[in-house]
Amino acid sequence: MRLKYLEPLIPPVSFRLDRAIVTIYEVTKSQLINGEKWYHVCLDIRIGKHRSPRFSLDVKDLKDLRRKLLVEISKFKLMIMLGVKL
Repeated sequence: MRLKYLEPLIPPVSFRLDRAIVTIYEVTKSQLINGEKWYHVCLDIRIGKHRSPRFSLDVKDLKDLRRKLLVEISKFKLMIMLGVKL
């Protein structure tokens, strides 16, 4: 994952993470009342011929996105191994 910042991102952007291809379709920046920045990221995951439905993650920064993506990729791999139809 070679992205450095979420703000100047022009989607769609695809990259490999943990042997999966992640495609980011939209990034929306939000600012809370206390001044904290959050990003609403719309994406999907592809592993081999399996593709997840698009879903969104709310993240603080790129490090938080990577951490949450690793969890989502693990869940998706488990669903594939269990034979869940998507």
